[in-house]
Amino acid sequence: MIDIFRLSFADFWSKKIMLLSVLPFLLSVLVFGFSAYFASVNLTEFIIDTLSGWGYEYFDLNKYSFFQAITEGVLFKWTFYSIIYVLVAYFVLVASVFSSLIIVGFLTPMVVKEINLRHYNIDIENPVNFIFVTKSMCAILIKFIFIFIVCLPFLFLPFVNFIIISVPFFYLYYKFLLIDVGSNILNEIKFKIAYLENGGFLFMLSCLAFYAVCLIPILGLFFQLFFVIFLTHLLVRRYVLKI
Repeated sequence: MIDIFRLSFADFWSKKIMLLSVLPFLLSVLVFGFSAYFASVNLTEFIIDTLSGWGYEYFDLNKYSFFQAITEGVLFKWTFYSIIYVLVAYFVLVASVFSSLIIVGFLTPMVVKEINLRHYNIDIENPVNFIFVTKSMCAILIKFIFIFIVCLPFLFLPFVNFIIISVPFFYLYYKFLLIDVGSNILNEIKFKIAYLENGGFLFMLSCLAFYAVCLIPILGLFFQLFFVIFLTHLLVRRYVLKI
């Protein structure tokens, strides 16, 4: 694993890979950053305006006019805006991870081909069938929805709700990486074996570590292609070179 990490790190800092790494990072930050800003501003204004007029619409104005005074206060607005921005920031973080993963999906064939030419020169005969990949991804999405629904009731449990809600998203992240990388470096037979074995224990453990890094702002977006490079080396050594 240490040798793979060193090799992947050297590959990642090459000029070509670095240029490709900037693309998903910038697109994700720009799209979700602007979306989150406008959504949060409009949402907070709507909620505050609704709360301010609530007492006037349903109750006696003299009795409940203090409610408007509170909602229009600087302290209330500052606190309320802070909470909204924290929630929106978390959404942006998770959404950026998966948007970056989608963008990286289009770059993966280029990256895997580059790694193959640099280190292995594998002639991939009988490549993975596109229909099989599509069916597998649809099945994963269905399982993801099912796992997500099962995990929803646990959101009300303190301290464990964050871990529980991460389970379906990690499943989706891990499975999509397996399909994305494996289908570009393995032939059909070896890919199906890898898919049945879930890539092996080291692959799953690596994806878990990468998913944790993805939850750290900036790092997860920038190092997505490093994850692809690392997993490419891992799959080649396990299912092609068998070392």
